[in-house]
Amino acid sequence: MEYNAVLIGFGNVGRELAQRLLDPGTGLPVKVTGVASSGGAVIVGGPGDLAKLAKLARSGEKLDRHHNFKEGLDPIEAAILANADVALITIPPSYQTGEPNKTIYHGLVEKGVSIITADKTVLALEGKRFIEEVRRRCLFLGYRATVAAGTPAIDSALGLRLRGVESVRAVLNASTNYILGFVEKGYSYREALEKAIEAKLAEPDPTVDTHGWDPAAKLVILSNTLGYDARLEDVKRVPLESMEEKLVAESLREGKRVKYVAYADFESSRLGVEPMVLEGSDPLALAEGEENVIVFGLEGTSIVLRGPAGPAWRTAKVMITDILDFVQWRKDTEDCPPGIRCTRQCR
Repeated sequence: MEYNAVLIGFGNVGRELAQRLLDPGTGLPVKVTGVASSGGAVIVGGPGDLAKLAKLARSGEKLDRHHNFKEGLDPIEAAILANADVALITIPPSYQTGEPNKTIYHGLVEKGVSIITADKTVLALEGKRFIEEVRRRCLFLGYRATVAAGTPAIDSALGLRLRGVESVRAVLNASTNYILGFVEKGYSYREALEKAIEAKLAEPDPTVDTHGWDPAAKLVILSNTLGYDARLEDVKRVPLESMEEKLVAESLREGKRVKYVAYADFESSRLGVEPMVLEGSDPLALAEGEENVIVFGLEGTSIVLRGPAGPAWRTAKVMITDILDFVQWRKDTEDCPPGIRCTRQCR
C-alpha cells in the first residue's frame, strides 16, 4: 500500500527531501501528491508533474517555476487536495509569533493528517500540549530532525524517560559553535559571523542562532521528550554577542574554551542558553565546528552524546527515518478493530 505525502516547504531541506522521495530507487511506499511553499502549491496530477518537481529540486529553483503551481493555495488546502496521509514540514521557524507555523500544524491535525517535521516552532512554543493533541487524535508525529539532526538525540532522550534525568547540558547550535571557532583563530565576532553566513550555517536572520532561540527550542524539545513540561518562554536566553571577544583568547591560554551552552536543571526548574567558559576536559568543550554534544546527567553519572548537526541533506535523511516509522506504524494499525487501533496509534 502507498501513502500520500504533502511536502510543506521547498527550501534547502525541502528540496533535498523531495529528491530522495522522488527517486524511484528509494523503495519507500510513500507517494508525493503535493508540495506547498509560502506563495502557493503544486498538486501532483501525473508523472510529468513529478518529473518537473524533481528537476526543480535538483536545480535549487523555487516551486513557483512549476507549470502546475497554484498561487495562493495554502498548505492546509494543499494537504486536503493532495489527499495527504502525512505532511512533511520543513518551513522556517517563527518563535516570536508562532505564525504561520501554528496555524499550519493545528489545521493539519484537525484534518487528520499526521506530521513529520524538521521545524521546531510548535513543539517549542506549546510544549507537551501539541504532542498530547496529536495523540488524542490518534495521529503520528515524527520529530527526530528537530534536534541535532545528524545525531540520534531524540532517540536517546526517548530511551532515558523514567530514568530520572536530572540535568541536560549541551552545545546544540552549529552556527554559534562555528562562530566561536573562528573567534578562537583571531577573527572578530563580526568577521566570524560573516563566515557563518557565507557557509550557509546561520539562519537568514542570524539572531535566531546568536540570541539563543534555536538552541533554546531544541532544549525544550529534549526536555519534553524526557518527560518534563517545558516551553520556550521558560528558557533564559543570553545573546552570544554579550560575550567579550578577549575572553575567548584568555580562556584558550588557560586551557579552557568558551561555548554557547544550553542547560536544564530539572530539580530547580532552571533552563537557559548562554556563553560559558568550560574546562578543557569538559565534554562540551570538545565540540568542534558543526558538531553537537549533549550531556545527560542521571544516576550519579552522565551519558555523553556527540555527533554531527544537520546540513540540509542530512536533515532530509533523518526525516526519511521518521517516514519509515510512519509506514510501520500504519501497517501495525490498519488491521486492528477500531478500539484497539486507537490504543495502538496513540501509544
